[in-house]
Amino acid sequence: AVPGKPILSVHQTEENTLLVKWEPPLGAEGQVLGYRLQFGRKDVAPLATLEFSALEDKYIATSIHKGATYIFKLAVKSRAGFGEEAVQELSTPEDIPKGYPQILEASNVTSMSVQFGWLPPVLAERNGAIVKYTVAYREAGSPGNLLEKELPPSPENSYTLNGLKPNTAYDVKIRAHTSKGPGPYSPTVQYRTFQLDQGRTHRFLLPLSPCIRGWCREARELERSGRAQPGS
Repeated sequence: AVPGKPILSVHQTEENTLLVKWEPPLGAEGQVLGYRLQFGRKDVAPLATLEFSALEDKYIATSIHKGATYIFKLAVKSRAGFGEEAVQELSTPEDIPKGYPQILEASNVTSMSVQFGWLPPVLAERNGAIVKYTVAYREAGSPGNLLEKELPPSPENSYTLNGLKPNTAYDVKIRAHTSKGPGPYSPTVQYRTFQLDQGRTHRFLLPLSPCIRGWCREARELERSGRAQPGS
């Protein structure tokens, strides 16, 4: 018969380190050939798999992210195969984001508005669940205060700045918040609105794929009506 579940424990020893320890199942003396450990973030597949000899009884997991839930599954290897897995989960405390969101190149600019999108901070620098974003913008070169707009996270992660001046450059940046507070702002991206007589011609900088929320259809209609050059 295959051996039963081993005894498994997981503890956080340092900010980014977890100590995994185990003991053989009771009454399994002489049966244990080794161990198989599967582990990783619960929200990222697949789990990493490591094998250990019968004499080993611990493993130190490094590069652990903040604000994440990790899962550990340990099985005993015997001549009859792998036994039942012992499973432990551990959630690390959240922190403010270490990284910033990335503003995407695709944008939709008119004489009075700028629409842009972004990606959240990379997983290792997110430090928890993103609860909101702050977009900050102002006229380029103006001494005025930054205007800030708080936005909930959404599948689109897109926003439109309205009521802008024609033919004017604007500086835009964005930061992410966890429950612990805001992370750093992204590098500034600059957009220039069109002159008023260009206001009816939307210019598109589109990613090659996929079409974002019907913009491709709008662009084709503008081309057909002669108000935009193909490829603009």
